[in-house]
Amino acid sequence: MKKADKLVRLVHNPTAGDGKHSKKEIVKIMKSYGYECSYVASNSKSLKDIVPETEFIAIAGGDGTIRKTIMNLLSKKLKSKRPIALLPFGTANNIATSLGITEDVRKNISTWDSYKLLNFDVGQVLGLEKAAYFIEAVGFGLFPKLIETLEKTNTDHIKSAKDEFELALDTLLKISQSYPAIACRIEIDDQVIEKDCLMVEVMNISRLGPNLKLSENADPGDGFFDVIIVSVEKRKVMEKYIQDIIDGKKTTFPIKPIQTKKLNITWKGSDIHIDDETKNEGKEINLKISLLHSLLEVIVNKEELK
Repeated sequence: MKKADKLVRLVHNPTAGDGKHSKKEIVKIMKSYGYECSYVASNSKSLKDIVPETEFIAIAGGDGTIRKTIMNLLSKKLKSKRPIALLPFGTANNIATSLGITEDVRKNISTWDSYKLLNFDVGQVLGLEKAAYFIEAVGFGLFPKLIETLEKTNTDHIKSAKDEFELALDTLLKISQSYPAIACRIEIDDQVIEKDCLMVEVMNISRLGPNLKLSENADPGDGFFDVIIVSVEKRKVMEKYIQDIIDGKKTTFPIKPIQTKKLNITWKGSDIHIDDETKNEGKEINLKISLLHSLLEVIVNKEELK
């Protein structure tokens, strides 16, 4: 028996997932489960004029749409803030996958009446021209180089998500084989780590890039970052991990993370990313990274949450 319709603001990127999920289809499914839809396409005005009766905000799109909407939401006044439901329609869907949220639209929406609210942390980065915030990861070395390289790569031959993943993994393997070691100093609590590194990732979720699960137990609501450090001595370990993924082998990332609420990092290189955006800050980067605990609440399926 359906409950009375609940009002949901639906923020939809109609081009996500090659446009496979139309406005008409999503609204129809939501209606069938008792949700009245206040629809808006994803843009800078997607959170404008949210009425008090709105139960929660549903974001339909890929990681980029989710990130953009959440950052927009965080800048709004309290009257606009609501729990967030995710309808992942992108390629990697790292955010939703890290939370155990299914890509099956109907199955996903069917769980909204018996959901669990999961606290979701946000990272803060100080030391750039202005303060920056992230919900996935901030990192140095291999992954920002991967983003930059893929942006310059001709992708006319890419026909599917599978092709896109294969390209990303092959490119990451090549980069990991030749990327120069960068001097790095990391201050975590009372510990100082000084190494020549290929990669440092400060992760809020478990997955990164082409859906690589780099931190097995990362929880975006536990009040801690998972810091992954790949020193130059671990180059072959990193290469083997990527090759195993390419070969379809089941494998666990072999380098254990360090958990912390904050850290200072000096990276004597120029490759840095904040979520999916790269920054070019010159030959040396000095950053303070801290965690803002439980700024968001995300709707998850109790049974699928891992």
